[in-house]
Amino acid sequence: MSAKGKTFGLPGGVAFRLLRKSGRRGLPFICGLLAAVTAGMAMSAAVGQEALSLWEPVDPFRVAMALVDPVDLGPDEPAGLQPPACCDLPAVPAASGCVSAQQCGGFVGGAEVIFFKPFGEAGQSAQQVIALSGADSFLPAWRLWGGWSDAEGLGFRVRWWQYDQFSSAPSGQGFDFSSRLIFQKLDVEATQAVSYRSWDLLYSGGVTWIGNEMQLGASNISDIDRWRLDAAGVTVGLQGIRRSRAFEHWRWQGGAQFSGVFGNALSQTVADPIGEQPSSLGAILEFTVGPRWERSIGGGATAFAGGNAEAQYWMTGLGSVEDGVTPDGQGPLGLVGLSFNVGIRR
Repeated sequence: MSAKGKTFGLPGGVAFRLLRKSGRRGLPFICGLLAAVTAGMAMSAAVGQEALSLWEPVDPFRVAMALVDPVDLGPDEPAGLQPPACCDLPAVPAASGCVSAQQCGGFVGGAEVIFFKPFGEAGQSAQQVIALSGADSFLPAWRLWGGWSDAEGLGFRVRWWQYDQFSSAPSGQGFDFSSRLIFQKLDVEATQAVSYRSWDLLYSGGVTWIGNEMQLGASNISDIDRWRLDAAGVTVGLQGIRRSRAFEHWRWQGGAQFSGVFGNALSQTVADPIGEQPSSLGAILEFTVGPRWERSIGGGATAFAGGNAEAQYWMTGLGSVEDGVTPDGQGPLGLVGLSFNVGIRR
């Protein structure tokens, strides 16, 4: 093919060799060189868009557009395509940038063992019972919870925990004192999880039921002194989990819970076996703080294992009220201890 004629979309190398063989100089040579270069660029611009015939004439407009705005030869992606969320991926480390905002709905739950030491207010029945029966030691309790959360962090949770321990100690007078302490609590709550900077926050609120009982007996007496409160009310709570960039899988968490209840109390003693059943108001405060280890297990879920220092204060005031201020029953009760937990959160 002569360089004098119209230049077609031949590969640039072929057109250049034809020009060298022609031995031409001056303007025809320059035109031929430009034609060879533009032919090669036209062929490159066509790759990945539409098939062009090897002998198709070069469109000068397309060549100019290719020079001004080069074509990305990478694979085309559909408009609006977004990276997959964390819930669409397998287990993803925290360093990948996946945060709780990219989560999916699903099951949440766990189990916990707590070693609590009870204590009572000085001068009240509870403190005397604990001291006489040797109950002032760390004894196990347990807690279970389960629920569900959607992709926006809204969900529900049911929690049950129980401490039920029996203790005895010699009186030094030929018989033994014995005691039984019972703490029971059932929470049914709505939950909302949100993320703020390096914090994952969980707000909760709902209804609660409690059972709180204390017994005192002696081996030389068949009857026992017994105080019991069954009450229901409302509960609200807040839990915070602090993420760390320095330690990929380790977190620091803390929480607080308040419950206000109203119910019937029972106070039976050896001197008054029939007992009284006055109405009673009560309040329970719960606090936890401690480290935990977490790892993503896919599907937007995170498995964790950790430990907490925990304290509870039960202002149930069981028994009758003589002067309108001071309870005549067991008085406030407290629990302090350490817990170990495992579970799944989102």
